[in-house]
Amino acid sequence: MKIVIRLLIVCLLVGSCGQAAAMEMPDSASRFDRATATPLFRVAHVGVPVIIGGLAIYGTNSNLKDAAAAGSYARHYDTQYENYLQYAPGVALLALKIGGVEGRSSWGRMIVSDAFSAALTIGVAETLKRSVGDTRPDGEDDRSFPSGHTAISYMLATMLHKEYGCRSPWISLGGYTVASATAASRMMHNRHWMSDIVVGAGIGVVATEVGYFLADLIFKDRGLSDLVYADPLDRWRNPSFLSTDLAMALPLSHHRLHDGSSVKTAVGANAGLQGAYFFNPYVGIGGSAALAVTPVEHEGQLAQEPMNSARMLAGAYFSYPVFSQLRIGAKAVAGYTYYGKCTVADGEIGGRSAAAMELGLSASLMTAESFGFRLFCDYGLGGSYVPGDNHAAQYVTIGGSASIYF
Repeated sequence: MKIVIRLLIVCLLVGSCGQAAAMEMPDSASRFDRATATPLFRVAHVGVPVIIGGLAIYGTNSNLKDAAAAGSYARHYDTQYENYLQYAPGVALLALKIGGVEGRSSWGRMIVSDAFSAALTIGVAETLKRSVGDTRPDGEDDRSFPSGHTAISYMLATMLHKEYGCRSPWISLGGYTVASATAASRMMHNRHWMSDIVVGAGIGVVATEVGYFLADLIFKDRGLSDLVYADPLDRWRNPSFLSTDLAMALPLSHHRLHDGSSVKTAVGANAGLQGAYFFNPYVGIGGSAALAVTPVEHEGQLAQEPMNSARMLAGAYFSYPVFSQLRIGAKAVAGYTYYGKCTVADGEIGGRSAAAMELGLSASLMTAESFGFRLFCDYGLGGSYVPGDNHAAQYVTIGGSASIYF
């Protein structure tokens, strides 16, 4: 409690000095604003960091992939609702357009933009699938990397955001929420490794941004609506937000079963909602609810199904507006995690709840007065998911989110 109070005092002091210092760095702010307005930045600022993150963890499950290649496959699920869920943002896009709701582009401009985007997304994803040849966790084929479902879902969510995010940030949030659910489901059903869905998401976003950039070169101002983002950004507004998150959970600990054998989780997917209400530009309260899907490794063998868990946390949030478009943030939250049951060897792990806490840092980029993207890194600590084991479960969560501000 003392630590939280000290953090609050520090943030208040820093914030009170921030406004006084704001007038002293107009050149830095204007340079940053000019840099974020360039076509290259608009194309790369979200998707490229995501792809880099996915490639960075590509080799982390190499031992599990070797086990799968040797025939130690996880359970295969015949019912996979994400086969249909992936198209939901695209259905919403067409429904709005057919219904006569004005968006960013005319029909012709939108079709060309989306055609470029789809060709790039499918082309890159299929080329990588054929050339890499990674075996899926369930062993069905060697087309695991990257996730085509995730790439398509994030492509369609980004199309929906580009066309109708200018009408309401809730439309953008809804599209990216569906895309995150699709990505997490691909891991839940043992169809992909974490690196597959992260790179797939990045491909979908980057390809769509490139597709719209190419169409903009062709059409210039023709067929472009007056609804395109033009709101001025208020650096000192209260940054209350609601976001949909997709992240990778990297475990930092392992545990012992009752027979002395070792069990640990591999890199998993973390998807959820997060929000906070700010009393001023610097301090607020909020919380998060998340679902995690993590493969389980027992003595070098892949368990038949991943372990699912749910987490709910609440506490203090902090923010500082570096520029009108860029904010850095922190949080200190606590709550509970529920670990679902998972069969390992001849026994079970999970099936229990435990206290948990997280400390996190973030950087938020505002693309409009009410919408932005956020990168975050959280350190988590909680009770063990193994009955009878007293070692704390530690993890780091690294991810990104689409956020609306209110």
